[in-house]
Amino acid sequence: MGRLESSSKTATNQRIANLKQILSFTPEFEESEINQNELNQNSSVVLVHRSKIHLTFSFAPDSQPVRYYYDIEELKAWALNDLKPNGIHSPLWVRPLDNEQSDDEYELVAGKRRYHASEFAGIDMLPVRIFNWNNLEAFKASITENKNRRDFSALEDLDATLKLLALNIEGTIEEAISLLYQMDNLKRRSGMENVLAHPQYEVIQSVFDFLGGISWESFVKSRLPLLKKPKEILDCVRQGKIEYTKGLEIAKIKEPELRKKLLEKIITQKLSLTEIKKLIQSHKPNSSNVIQDRLDIAYKQFKKSLKKIETNPERLQQAENLLSQIEEFLKQ
Repeated sequence: MGRLESSSKTATNQRIANLKQILSFTPEFEESEINQNELNQNSSVVLVHRSKIHLTFSFAPDSQPVRYYYDIEELKAWALNDLKPNGIHSPLWVRPLDNEQSDDEYELVAGKRRYHASEFAGIDMLPVRIFNWNNLEAFKASITENKNRRDFSALEDLDATLKLLALNIEGTIEEAISLLYQMDNLKRRSGMENVLAHPQYEVIQSVFDFLGGISWESFVKSRLPLLKKPKEILDCVRQGKIEYTKGLEIAKIKEPELRKKLLEKIITQKLSLTEIKKLIQSHKPNSSNVIQDRLDIAYKQFKKSLKKIETNPERLQQAENLLSQIEEFLKQ
């Protein structure tokens, strides 16, 4: 238990260090106090109308937020019970949006949950902190701020890591994946010394040092395989239609058409994880159905091969012996 607590504390401290590095300030309070004291950290906190804040996320390689799913009912309850009577205490992070027609338009970097909650609470003027970040700085800030508030799902962590790698190597997400597999293969074939000599090693290592979580080797083994899950499941999770844990359950269905049909039903009816498990269990074939299917397939194959069997005396005798055994079995 002590080792787990130590590991968790180390990861949290790393994220705090990253946050301080990004914001270039050294506050004298702990992570638990960040939300309450954030308004007093910097005089640049200003009020901006929600309509002036855009969810374009142009700093991300795929222009998508790092956080995928929000429970709408939970968001509404928080908005109405907390934000509406008390206001938004923790400013959103934004950067100026390149817009020739207006100089007071901004792009959201972190605070998407507060942004949507403000819609439910009817709060139009939002407190923000404005930063002149480039794409890499903005994306790193978005990751760190979001992780400090709530841990990522495995898929969010996977995608955020790959996007950060892509930005650092100035390439695509696909090139980042290829590079990681290349490094892993190099380590297994030639050992760590050759990996250390790789021209991109320091870039990769710096990314994982910044994230403060698992090593790049563990990432290759435990995270990259998630990309092999059915595409329609990954797409729905990334679009915020279902939670990651629900997506994993649906991915257990091997038959593609049935999986797509149940996925649509689960999203439309907003089924809980327990309901999803029951639904999947109800569609699992029982043993009698499996035997019936095997018999049907065997009968069709036998009829199809009968002409070839009749031209081969040895195989014909084998077929007659098998039929005799089946007939004897049915008499029992």
